[in-house]
Amino acid sequence: MRLILYIIIAALAAFAAGCGNNILNEPVAGVDGHKITAGELELKAKLYGLSISTKKEAGQFVNLLINDYLVLEEAKRLKVSFTGDEMKAEMENFAPDYDSGETKKALKAAGIGYSEWLNDIKEKVTRKKLINMVMKDKIKADPEEIKGYFWSNILDFRTFKKVRARQIVLDSEDRAKQVQQLLMRGEPFEKLAVKYSVTSEGKNGGDLGYFGAGEMPSFINDTVFFMKKGEISGIIKSPYGWHIFKCEDIQEEKTPKFEEVKDLAYRKYYESKKDEYFNAWMQDLRKNAKITVNEETLYKLVESKEAVK
Repeated sequence: MRLILYIIIAALAAFAAGCGNNILNEPVAGVDGHKITAGELELKAKLYGLSISTKKEAGQFVNLLINDYLVLEEAKRLKVSFTGDEMKAEMENFAPDYDSGETKKALKAAGIGYSEWLNDIKEKVTRKKLINMVMKDKIKADPEEIKGYFWSNILDFRTFKKVRARQIVLDSEDRAKQVQQLLMRGEPFEKLAVKYSVTSEGKNGGDLGYFGAGEMPSFINDTVFFMKKGEISGIIKSPYGWHIFKCEDIQEEKTPKFEEVKDLAYRKYYESKKDEYFNAWMQDLRKNAKITVNEETLYKLVESKEAVK
């Protein structure tokens, strides 16, 4: 976790270096009387792990902050709340295996207060919960519509042929021939793999798991995909040694019936519509709000960063 945190924090700290304190209290935008200051923009940029270095980036980011504020205000109006588990899950998105002491230390190094970070996490959870609520309410589809989506995107639901194979890898052709003779006498493939194979999967009976066409090197793919279940190959030479393969199982290509994957089809349909509905909903929130952007302060902020490069 320490490495992940400090990589993120290094990116967060970069934004702070170029901003003059004299403009941090100046508003860069206003939303229904609420002021978004240059200091707030700086803090949010650090929390988002962004470096704002051009006027275009500054304009795009301030619009993101306006959207965030509008969503939070809507969440307040609708009395959206979240659970401790939801908060914990969001914290672990930022810091896997979250540890408060280590997180505080890393945040401090970037000039971010722990309480500021926690508040940002709470805002993220609130926005995410409201957006999911609104989208689920807006995106409704009858079974025929979902079925139509299924047939229009049938390749996304089709499972392609997969093979489960085992291998024994030897470091010489003579040793490979010896093992081949043992196999011909009926010795179990898995036990011979454990005893003789020189590669790491040997301890697991040479099990390579299931894989599709093209997922393995050609000398494996071109052998096992033409074998029958239970069949053992001849000796195959590769840059890694001499191989003997066993085709353990075959999962044939299958196109499922709609009834078998209707829940998955709905989830995919929902995801495909979410951006479209979200953008329309966001436009409605913006249309009903009084929004101002102070481009002069935004540009001063960018120029103050450029001056110290």
